[in-house]
This record gives sequence, C-alpha cells and structure tokens, in this order.
Amino acid sequence: MVKSSPTDRQPPGPVSRVAVREWDLWKLRPAALGYLFSVEVAVAAAAVWLLTTTADTVSDADWMRFVAVMSAITIHLLIVRRAEESRRNESSGPHIDLTSVWTFAAAIALPGALVVLVTIWMRILIQPIARRQPYRFVFSSASILGGTMLAWVVVHLSGLSLLATGRVVPDLGLVLVLLVAAVVNWAAQGLSIAAVAKIVAPRTRFRRLIGSRADNMLELSTLGAGAMLGMLMTTHWVGPLLLVFPVILVNSLLYHAAERRAHLERLLREQEQLQARLAEDAHTDYRTGLLNTNGLAEYGGRLTDRCRHDGQPVTVLAIDLDHFKRINDTWGHPAGNAVLAEVGRILREKLRPGDVAGRDGGEEFVVVLADTGLAQGTAIAERVREAIGEMSVVTTDKHRNTVTLRGRNLPLTADGPEVRAISASIGVAVLPDNGDCLQDAQHCADAALYAAKENGRNQVRVAGGEIRLLPAPRVDQAVADEPVDQGEAAGVTRTA
Repeated sequence: MVKSSPTDRQPPGPVSRVAVREWDLWKLRPAALGYLFSVEVAVAAAAVWLLTTTADTVSDADWMRFVAVMSAITIHLLIVRRAEESRRNESSGPHIDLTSVWTFAAAIALPGALVVLVTIWMRILIQPIARRQPYRFVFSSASILGGTMLAWVVVHLSGLSLLATGRVVPDLGLVLVLLVAAVVNWAAQGLSIAAVAKIVAPRTRFRRLIGSRADNMLELSTLGAGAMLGMLMTTHWVGPLLLVFPVILVNSLLYHAAERRAHLERLLREQEQLQARLAEDAHTDYRTGLLNTNGLAEYGGRLTDRCRHDGQPVTVLAIDLDHFKRINDTWGHPAGNAVLAEVGRILREKLRPGDVAGRDGGEEFVVVLADTGLAQGTAIAERVREAIGEMSVVTTDKHRNTVTLRGRNLPLTADGPEVRAISASIGVAVLPDNGDCLQDAQHCADAALYAAKENGRNQVRVAGGEIRLLPAPRVDQAVADEPVDQGEAAGVTRTA
C-alpha cells in the first residue's frame, strides 16, 4: 500500500516540530490545492455514505471477522513499527508496505461500513510511523481509503457469490472480478498520489512518481494475498489471525533485504569515491596541487588531441625556476617546497579553467594552453614570469628562523631578512608549428627553455625564434653574496 506521498521530500520528523505556518501546503500551486481538497472531500463523502447505508447490514459473523482483522492489523503494525520506519526512510519514492493484505481482504469479506473503519484504524496505527505533516498524511489516507472503497464497490456490485459454486464460469468470473478490484485499488492509490506530485513538479518523470517495478510488483502480490485472505474469511473468521505471523515474517525479510541493499549501496558509493580519490591522487602533485607527470601526459594529451581535431593551435610552456638548487642548499628543503607551492598557486590563478598545468619533476613545470596562438601564449608566459619574479614567500630556513624569499624582480628592502632568490625561465612552443603532438611541443619548449638559461635566465624564449632584451631591472639591487650575470638581471622575450 502506498503510504507516503511523492511530494513529501523532507526527512521524516515529529510533526510537532513543524509549525502550521511552515507547512509546504501553503506553498503549493492553486491547482494542487484544489486537487487535494477535491479528492479528500469526495472520499469523505463516500465514506460517510457507506457508514450510514451499510451499517444495518452487519451480521454477527461480520463483527467477528472485523475484530479478527483489527487484531491482526494491530499486532502486525506494532511488531514491525521500527522496520517500517527504516524502510520508509530508505525509500526514495512512494513507499510500499504490506497493509494492503488487510484492507483488500476487508473490502472483499466485510460490509462497506466496516471496511471504512478497518482502513481508518490502520491509518491511525500508521501515523506514528509516518510522522508526516498532517495535510500530507490526510491526503495519503484519503487515497488509500478511496482505493479500498472502490475495490469494495467492484466486488459487491458484481453480484457474484464469494463461495465456490462448483461451476467453472461463475468461479472464474469471481477470479476476474477480484483481479479487476485489485487493479482498481492499486491504480486509485498510486495514480491519485502521482497526479498531485505531477501538478506540484510538472517536470518529474511519471515513472518515478508511480514507484519502481519492484515496488509495484510487491503491491500487486500483497493484493493477491489479500484476495486469498478475503476468500478465506468468508468461510472462517480466524483467517486474519492465521496470516498475521506470515505477514510479519515477510515484513521482516523485506526489512533485512532493504538493509542489505542500503549497505551494498553505501559500499558501492564509498568504493566509487575511493576510486575517484585514488585517480585524483595518481594524477596530482601533492606539493603544488597541480598535475603530476602522469596527469600532465593524460590531460595535456587529451587537450592537444581535441585542439588538433578542431584545427585550433595549442601553446606549451616549459617553466623552470632559476637556481632552485641554491634555494634548497641555502635555506633548506622546506623553503624550496614553500616556493614550489606558491608557484603552483600562481599558475592556478593566472591560467584559464580549460588550460592544463603540471609539475614535471623537481622545479620544472609544464603548461598547455588550449586554443592559444603564439602571440597570446607568449604574453601569458611573460605574465607568469613576472608573477613568479614578484613573489614573496614567507618560510623558515635550516635553523627554523623565519625568512622571506622574494622574487628577483622586486627591489631589495632593508626591513627584515628578505632575500631576492626567485625567478623563472620559460620556453614557448606552439602546435602545429613545433610538432604534431604534446611530446613534440614539450621537446621544442624545453630547447627554448635551455636557450633562455644559456642567455641569462629570468626570461621567455620561443622555440626557433629570435629574442630581444626588455628593459633590465635595477642591477644594483642584486643580493650581495649571490653572483648575478647580465642575462639573469634582464627579462627576455622574443619577436614572432
């Protein structure tokens, strides 16, 4: 039996914690409100009509069957309460339980007035389990009661005897009537709730609103068991008492199956997250947060292949920190690691989301710029060189004293232990001018990088291009104890 409306998306909680003014009811569209109240009023009117017109037809045998069904429902729901709460919370859509076995059996074997009372009593017992906002619980109850009353109408207006006649046609006719009643019961409950959910969320797929195939098969099986119980009740009133413990057992099996499925789904999610984390770790350099050599080859290769397929150029930058070994030897490896981390941060800030940057070992970095020609790529390389030359990295030396390492493009100040020690040389290569693949471009960019090193460092050089010196920074601000060659004191770029 469908117990929860698909419009109920919030986690279950005590109704007393939700103020009336905070109900989602007041946020619904007028069409949804009209539908809710129309269904509830129609079901309430039909229930009152059955209570007033069929109460006089109740016999002593009917009362005995009624007491047996009520007792079975009470025993069932009290025993499986926690299991049903857990199954309801795990359900992502309409929740299907086993209470239809009792209500459908009542619709077959009891007068209409008692059918209404059985359904209402079942919903009273369900309410502490559901713990929904009252307007949602009322609508779900109206849908269930409406479906049960329709099933009663189909069975009792057919005029067929519920007892075996020994004749093929009447007996098979009764089977057909029970089948139609079960389908009417199932459709009235499911479709009424699906309809209001569709009004509230028009874009939601209808298949999601009516529940999964497994859920609906379970509901139809439950209705089949209810039909057999209803037929049994017509011959002996103790039928519900005989079936209550098998129903509880099935409920327990469903609960454990749901727990097992939830456990397996959690394990699967954890495994997927672990695999994603391992894949990320396998492609990430932990010091800089950039790609490592493997990640650079994979993602950079994909980028160049895509640009080549689209006929777009790709610029590859080979970046090397100048005299990085001197930083490690003078201030220690923690200071060198701090410089690497800061370079990684600069590259992430200066590059576009679609570009690829990675550390290619030691103090070497490679950048792959998507859809970028020579002029734009050279300009980006120059901006990166300037940003690295203007870095300030607060770190510690070998004796754990605080030291601020500065870029060679910054002026030397007398305040504090600040040392100019950071700059970078950059080689630039472009595909398809410098090859057909990423490896070719890296090779050409490395050759340009070595040329930049040989010509004085702290400059940008393009593969196969000529260079020209930019205005040199102030040479008199070089570190006193660090030899400075003429090329290192100047930024270098090239003309296309």
